[in-house]
Amino acid sequence: MKFVQLKEIRDIVMLVASSPASNVIQHMENEGDHLYFVIGGTLSEVFLYFVKTSEALEGSFITYNSYSGEIGFSEKVMHEPNMSTIPVVEIINQDILTEDVLDKVNRL
Repeated sequence: MKFVQLKEIRDIVMLVASSPASNVIQHMENEGDHLYFVIGGTLSEVFLYFVKTSEALEGSFITYNSYSGEIGFSEKVMHEPNMSTIPVVEIINQDILTEDVLDKVNRL
């Protein structure tokens, strides 16, 4: 697995907004940090695109206005022109990211 640590939430939103394959951002808490990520890749390689923050984002959705570039947070889906609503999926238990993978992410 390859890791791509992005600078801020805006970067992962732009990745999802421009991708025909991914339309959701996953979230889990890991050792006090909040990990927002998308899993992608090719037939032979898996990539973990992620942003690590010390505080959780507000809302169950991230909104992206493709006209103004503005990013916001919401508890509901927005139905406005030029507005994309990206769900944030809360993970409470998983075995995709092993302890070794999470340890490596913590060191990045």
